[in-house]
Amino acid sequence: MFKKLSNIYLFLLNLFLVFVTLSFHSLCYSQNWPSLFDNEDFIPQNEIDLKNNPKITLKDFKKMEQEQLRKKVFDSFYFIADFGSSIKGEEPRNWFDSHKNPENSLKVGFPPSIKRPPVKIHFPVYNLTKLAYFKANDQYTSKLNMCQDFWLQNRLQKAYDCFFFLQLELAQDKVSIESLIRLNVNILHGFFLIFLSSNNEDKLYIWNANTVPPSEREYTDGDHYSIARSLFSYITTRVDNAVYFPTKKEDVIDPIYQNIFNSPTYFKLLAKIAGEKVSVSLLPEPVDPLAWIRTVMPIVYADAMAMNQGWLIWQRAFTSAAKMEDFIKKFSYPSLENDSPLSIEKNATSRSEVFVAAKNNTDLLSAIDLFRAVAMISSKDPTAAIEYIASGISRQCHPDLASLLFSLSGDIYFDLDILRWARRSYSWAELNDKNFVEKVPSSLFFGAESAYWLGQYDIAKRGFERFVKSVGDPEFGPWARLRLAEISELNKDSDTARTIYEVILKNFDRHPASEDAQVRLFCLYEKKLTPNVKKVEYKKVLEKIKNGRDVLKKQAKACLLRSDLVDMSEKSKEEKKKNVVQKANDQKEKIDVYRKEFPESEFLVLFSHRLKELELAEGTLLASENKCKELIEYYNKNRKELISLEKHNHNYVAGLKWDDKDKVKLLRCSAFLSDMKMWKEMRKTNIGKDGKEMHEIFYSLTTHPSVEKAIEGYHLLKSKSQEWGNKVKLYEGSAFEMTEREDFWELLTLQRLLKYEFVSKVSVKNLLNTVISRDLLSKPDKIFETQVFCNWMLRMKDQLNDSEWDTIASAKTSEQWLKLEFNEKDQKSHLCDTAFAKALLAVTLTRPSTFRDKSVLLPYLEKKGISNGSEEWLRYAQRLERERSSQDLEVQGIYTKLAKDAKEKLIKESAHAWIKKNIDKEADKLLW
Repeated sequence: MFKKLSNIYLFLLNLFLVFVTLSFHSLCYSQNWPSLFDNEDFIPQNEIDLKNNPKITLKDFKKMEQEQLRKKVFDSFYFIADFGSSIKGEEPRNWFDSHKNPENSLKVGFPPSIKRPPVKIHFPVYNLTKLAYFKANDQYTSKLNMCQDFWLQNRLQKAYDCFFFLQLELAQDKVSIESLIRLNVNILHGFFLIFLSSNNEDKLYIWNANTVPPSEREYTDGDHYSIARSLFSYITTRVDNAVYFPTKKEDVIDPIYQNIFNSPTYFKLLAKIAGEKVSVSLLPEPVDPLAWIRTVMPIVYADAMAMNQGWLIWQRAFTSAAKMEDFIKKFSYPSLENDSPLSIEKNATSRSEVFVAAKNNTDLLSAIDLFRAVAMISSKDPTAAIEYIASGISRQCHPDLASLLFSLSGDIYFDLDILRWARRSYSWAELNDKNFVEKVPSSLFFGAESAYWLGQYDIAKRGFERFVKSVGDPEFGPWARLRLAEISELNKDSDTARTIYEVILKNFDRHPASEDAQVRLFCLYEKKLTPNVKKVEYKKVLEKIKNGRDVLKKQAKACLLRSDLVDMSEKSKEEKKKNVVQKANDQKEKIDVYRKEFPESEFLVLFSHRLKELELAEGTLLASENKCKELIEYYNKNRKELISLEKHNHNYVAGLKWDDKDKVKLLRCSAFLSDMKMWKEMRKTNIGKDGKEMHEIFYSLTTHPSVEKAIEGYHLLKSKSQEWGNKVKLYEGSAFEMTEREDFWELLTLQRLLKYEFVSKVSVKNLLNTVISRDLLSKPDKIFETQVFCNWMLRMKDQLNDSEWDTIASAKTSEQWLKLEFNEKDQKSHLCDTAFAKALLAVTLTRPSTFRDKSVLLPYLEKKGISNGSEEWLRYAQRLERERSSQDLEVQGIYTKLAKDAKEKLIKESAHAWIKKNIDKEADKLLW
């Protein structure tokens, strides 16, 4: 029970899958007839057509009668007739070129140019199906009737001998080739030979100049056929119009004419359209020889054309065709049913042969125009071929034959790469007979192919879809599917493309199209594959295409390279040990490997832009490392490329950009190195506002320095920051190449200010220092904040008054002043401060003040002591004595210590003398 249920479920599942598959097929390949039509195919004949043509849609064709549609085609085709005018200014357009669109090149690569197989068109020769006895009294006509009697009795050897000896007799009797009897004999003899060939009658004793008596030999193509060809060529070239053409229109023998079209045969293939041996019968009444000739002459002309095709005797054949047209106009031939003149095998493919067998005079004339066109194509004369095609179409023959003529013109234009007219001609072939594409599928395929290479992808898609749906073509079906996949990719429908590629690989694995499908699938999937899986899949691709087109190998490797480069770009974001140039070089080496393997690859253009940008990695590295001189030189050398990089800004490796950050570096570097040309250029770009407030001062101090700008710069710098002294200190302790700092412009302007002050004349320095020193004195704690400020004040020391010296003394504590006097380490690290300390001490000794004595002098003297600083103590004591008196206790105490502890003998004696003079008690002690 369970097994039965499972079988039922399995059956239902399969039924569902079949339904889904059919639905998918109808969705993928839904098709409205016609496939190749475009509104330009109906050439306007008047103002109304001009307005209506753009409005015609594919749905309109369902409402349009076939005759109405054919009339539109017929009214439009006349442009074909003038080959020179029709192709004027027409060039292959939109031919696929990866250099125009590099991104598309890895989607569909370089699609294979599918070679168009020539349509093999076979023209028949005709056999008589009814013979007639001729009414005549001459001996030759009697012998001719006897030859026909042998033929009717199927005594073929007798008939063969009869015709042979009759021809000998006519030749010996020198009967003119233009005579009525000679013409009749040649016509019937020729038809007899065709009869023998078409019925494969080869076991005959063949008479010729070298076989007397006759001998039996194996039949070979050319014996009977070649004799018949010679006979018909004579007939068509030797007829005298004045003798055989009537003065007025005459009727012909209906039974002969109506039955003669029913037995065509094709010698090269040894195949008959009827499929059976040809038999002959007799007319009930005798026939006048001239009436007979006038009845069968069009067929003689047609046979002359067909039988000459193997020998390419074009001029003789065309002369015959011209005569036949004139001949037919002279007679009233009965109209026959308009059956198709084309005979094609069932399930035709693009290589199927076309068998032409006209059923009436109109089609016969058009068929001969077709033959002439084919002949001119073989002779590589497309202009003449198009003219004959136009002549055949203008006869308004059977739609099948007209479509074949349109298709042949499409082949001519396609082979000449005049694709717009090729597609239009193939479209007219389809419009003229909607079932024609099933008879000659190549017209549909190459019509779609023309549209494809023109870039008319919607038309191409319709054509290829109809081809796949209606034609089981094992050779061109896979190519059509490949084109549909390529069109899907170009339309950014990668899912549909992927599905079609997989169908090709599954169902047509040994077809060349599968090689393209394999590569395309790899290029679609490679982005999603892991590195290891990608390598495995790539090996499969190489195995598949090892005997394929070289461009496929280039494309597959290019897709692999692209994927590898994407992986390397991602890894570069995590890589910390390598700089941007090293990362860029890794990718460049990868591309170089591909270039060496495929130096002429069509896909190299896809990586050319990447290479150019990778080569610019040095510029971004120089910017990031603040190498200003090298950066400016690099920018000047690669200006255009860096500007291009800025526009695209592809971050192929981490840090590979040329953005505002890098440009700011260039702007600052040009300022730092005083490259004013570059500085002005960069100032005009979008990053010119960087440090805008400082630019005028910086520029003036660089190019036209002045005291006014120096003072203005000083005040601007001071106003920019409450701790701007720290910036000065930063400048003092660095090499200054700090282009990444936010305060770069302040530091640079400070540099220019100091440089100006350093190289200026004394008078300029004094003026500048006076302004700055007055400003510094307002905030004495700033004076010794930096060595720059200190030097500014130090240079102004001779102009300072006592009050200002007191202000300067207040900038440091007594301990700090003492360190500058006695601590060698502080003295070396603060040279300006030390110099100021000495100047302050000297001024204090000579221009004393209470504050400076207390905060500077006394701490200094106490630190030095009497023994080491006896001279300074003596001078200090002398100043106090002048200010106070010799009786001041502090003064007397200092002298007492000097007398006791001074090391210098002179100072010691001076102290004793002063005590003896000014202190009596102390003087007595000194004496003792």
